[in-house]
Amino acid sequence: MTLEAVIFDFGDTLVLTDRWDYDKCLVTLQRSLQKNGAIAQIPYSQFKHTYFEVRDQMYCQSEETLEEVDFRVRISETLKRLNEFYNYRSQIVKQAAEAFVDAFIEDLHMEKFLPPLLSRLRPAYKLAVVSNFAYAPGLRRILQHFNLTRFFDIIVISGEFGFRKPHPKIFEEALKGLGVTAARSAFVGDSLKADIFGAMRVGLKTVLVENVGLRKNPYATAGELDPYPVDPEIRIPNLGELLDALTLL
Repeated sequence: MTLEAVIFDFGDTLVLTDRWDYDKCLVTLQRSLQKNGAIAQIPYSQFKHTYFEVRDQMYCQSEETLEEVDFRVRISETLKRLNEFYNYRSQIVKQAAEAFVDAFIEDLHMEKFLPPLLSRLRPAYKLAVVSNFAYAPGLRRILQHFNLTRFFDIIVISGEFGFRKPHPKIFEEALKGLGVTAARSAFVGDSLKADIFGAMRVGLKTVLVENVGLRKNPYATAGELDPYPVDPEIRIPNLGELLDALTLL
């Protein structure tokens, strides 16, 4: 059966996060809040502890439903537990989220072969991104920063859509937007659970990119690091081998 579409994960598939310094991003976020008059007397150690407590509880609570919680809600709840109250839609919280993204972008990098690869894929396939990213405007900024937006017919982001991978709905949304069936589409990602298991559930062909960025992240959640008992149809060490891999599907 002829392949019509290729759908990509974002982090550690298209753009690499192995140099990501989460602490730097969190410090930048806190400084933005303090610049705007929030949590002026809170030491970073307390802010960091509260932030990760909130983040992990939110992920735990949504483990079954896989509903995504906007990153700004995470910031707002962190402030609430520190006895300061700002609506997640407030300008102060938005600016803090943007500051986090600014610092995050500095740590990301992309393989030089990626734009030429996508240029070669685009005439032959419809292309999409499906990403677990809790702050959708941030991911769109990152894709623009790396000049990648131009390659994709549709970009589905959990922070906008409301569900995270491996929920079937987020994959189905991409297929619907592309106007293709799962049987004629492939998903390319680095997570056995979120990407491969999720894609297999809706009938997508699967390619696992065996990057190590997530394993180097000391703040990865337990769910992200858990091994998952699924076998992708193809495994590749990086996207440089994707063209050959697609011919085997």
